[in-house]
Amino acid sequence: MSEPTASPRPTPTRVPTPTSKVAYALLGAMSLISFGGPFGLALLLSGGEATGWPPDRAVEWAGAIGLFVAFAVCLVACLTVGLWLIRPAPTAGDDPPPQP
Repeated sequence: MSEPTASPRPTPTRVPTPTSKVAYALLGAMSLISFGGPFGLALLLSGGEATGWPPDRAVEWAGAIGLFVAFAVCLVACLTVGLWLIRPAPTAGDDPPPQP
């Protein structure tokens, strides 16, 4: 058998894209809601005539529902952040992105 004469093709190098500040802010908001939310809900439900579940005041209902909605929105946003923060891949003729 003969030795191959062509040199191997160079492998393209991928430059990692920096993580967006929006993703970090979203992660911080999700962490705050996940860890502080139960304490806020307990504090909110401690007022009124009856403590505990179900809430007896409208503000307790609004606070509990608002906390659950905020958690669901942050959860969906964290799970889909890769889809809505996609940057187009640079082509060969483009300048490299600026470094911070």
